[in-house]
Amino acid sequence: MIDVSVVTPSYNRGHLLPRVWASLANQQVGFEWIVVDDGSTDDTNRVIADLNDPRIVYIALPKNSGVNAARNAGVSAARGRYVVFLDSDDELYEGSLGRMVEVMDGADPGVGVAAFACTVADTGRQICQLPDGHVLNEYDLVCGGALYGGDKIFMYRREVFDQFRLPADLKGCEHVFLNEVSKAWKYLMVNQPLSIVHRQSDNLSNADSLIARSLDIARSYERVLQNHADILEHEPSVVTRYLKKALFRYGVAGSRRDVWRIYLRLMHQSISLQDRIEGTVLLALSMLGLASFERWRINCINRRLIGRDSK
Repeated sequence: MIDVSVVTPSYNRGHLLPRVWASLANQQVGFEWIVVDDGSTDDTNRVIADLNDPRIVYIALPKNSGVNAARNAGVSAARGRYVVFLDSDDELYEGSLGRMVEVMDGADPGVGVAAFACTVADTGRQICQLPDGHVLNEYDLVCGGALYGGDKIFMYRREVFDQFRLPADLKGCEHVFLNEVSKAWKYLMVNQPLSIVHRQSDNLSNADSLIARSLDIARSYERVLQNHADILEHEPSVVTRYLKKALFRYGVAGSRRDVWRIYLRLMHQSISLQDRIEGTVLLALSMLGLASFERWRINCINRRLIGRDSK
């Protein structure tokens, strides 16, 4: 019996897949590893063929379609009771899948997702502390930002994907999907690290990647406002927070028309003087160009994280 379908999208990351497999091969539950080759031009297909294990399912997409489309393709092929997304540059601890299954089997049927902590490779530092045992709902996620603040690994009931799929029109922006799922399912938080995250040391490429995705990130904030309008109707401060985030991201992306559109929407909110000042400052900075500031900001954050992890 297949308990878990582990889905790993991969775009030109064939050289990392053996490490992922090494962390999966001896997991003590029935599982399948679905590798979705997202239009790679490297030797991913050969790497998978060399691993030669019947538990591995290889899916090759005809062109690079993004991580969300790749995950959706993997979910469509999944046969397990539960689904886990494991990135190509991450790995699991021994016994992780068994622990996840144990938690989900014992959870209330209304819990559709369990969130587990992660650690940083080499140091073992836990990235964020989770409120162990807490069950979260839509309000907690959308208004409280309960799932922000660091990497986590999630186990989903397969039934979740009968109702929801990741937004293939957005690059990344997993929070849109996580928030949407919370409309029908609850989240269980488990403060136990079960996966290992490998930090990228190339700060410049990380910054450039985030800047390139800024338009999608801005749109994702608007998507959240649209998808959860019912509960946000009585939370003007939360709406203001999302609008300011969208304004900043549109500014980084250089989309001045959207900057003005969001700015005017923000000014029509019943907001404080401080929010009006912050919105106007973001508008002014957007006219000057926020991309350079954002690159500097991300590089400072990454240097601090990498420096802390190396201690």
